[in-house]
Amino acid sequence: MGIDKIIGEIDVVLKAKDEKRERVITHSREIIRRSGSAVLAVHKKDATAVRENLEAARAALEASLAICREQPEFVFTGPLPQAFQEFAEASVVQALIAKKKVPSPGELRVPVEPYITGLADAAGEMRRFALDSLRRDEFDEAERALETMEEIYTALKGLDYPRAVVPNLKRKVDVIRRLVEETRGDVTLAHQGRLIRRSIEGALKEKR
Repeated sequence: MGIDKIIGEIDVVLKAKDEKRERVITHSREIIRRSGSAVLAVHKKDATAVRENLEAARAALEASLAICREQPEFVFTGPLPQAFQEFAEASVVQALIAKKKVPSPGELRVPVEPYITGLADAAGEMRRFALDSLRRDEFDEAERALETMEEIYTALKGLDYPRAVVPNLKRKVDVIRRLVEETRGDVTLAHQGRLIRRSIEGALKEKR
């Protein structure tokens, strides 16, 4: 077979691969966009928007996985790992705040590595939920969020793998530890403020 013919056949294969790559990129962007919108909707307590965005993200994820059956390398390269992470984070945050069972990697159909980093990022969203709860004087919810953050930190700090296995895991765990400490301080101060406020209100009632 001549070189020109060999290169011609290779060109056909690479063009098909590039076309699939472009489709994966498009789906990945949709997953990331919809997952971010789902997280925002969770904090706004807009259940309809949460459901619609997660369903759209899952549809895009399934479309990507269908392409990856022919090009399995796309699961681990390009934009799809980030999309997996964002979808895992959004799904975990939704479950935690709604007091539902946290979905597993298998249930979400994402690899374990981006699932772990997505779970780590969920701790930051739980801090946001804790602060929002404190502003609404929902102390029980804030304390629940803090406990969840501590649970995530305790679970992940036992994983000791290099960046080549789980990228950025150690840095993310360090961030969670700092967020837990800051949130614990915020909850403690809010609790003390509530006690002081109640004491003042009690004293004022006695004077009347």
